[in-house]
Amino acid sequence: MLGKLKRVLGIEGVKVAMYIKLPIDKKEKVIIGNLKFTTKSESVVKGITIKIVEKYSRGRGKDRRIDEYTIAQLELTDSFVISPEEIVEVPFSIMYEIALSEMDKMAHDSIIKRPFISFAKFIRKVKSEFSLVAEADVDGTTLNPFAKEIVEL
Repeated sequence: MLGKLKRVLGIEGVKVAMYIKLPIDKKEKVIIGNLKFTTKSESVVKGITIKIVEKYSRGRGKDRRIDEYTIAQLELTDSFVISPEEIVEVPFSIMYEIALSEMDKMAHDSIIKRPFISFAKFIRKVKSEFSLVAEADVDGTTLNPFAKEIVEL
């Protein structure tokens, strides 16, 4: 009974670790890495979803707004079995394209406007943070294992 509950909640189940090849090639706009899976009991991974998420924040105090955008997503649908004490490595590469705001486009186009736009973004406390998230769909679990890494794009 306790073992079944642990399996449903993902306790002592599949663990996933993410390793990213650094430095990230910003010209090619691709992230290359590996996912390493381990487990204490035999499990079946039915698929993997890898996403690049942008956390865009702006404003100060109670006027602060935070939005999250998925800028790239990769679905790996091959299923595989992991045995106890076995390490399974899954390589991946995910392409991305960052959308520029109107202010960023103006800063990109004009060297003269760049310091003024940077100052305006500083005053408004505009910030983007990117993270790479991998989530595995494991058969028989409700809470799927995931790995998350902050990346510089």
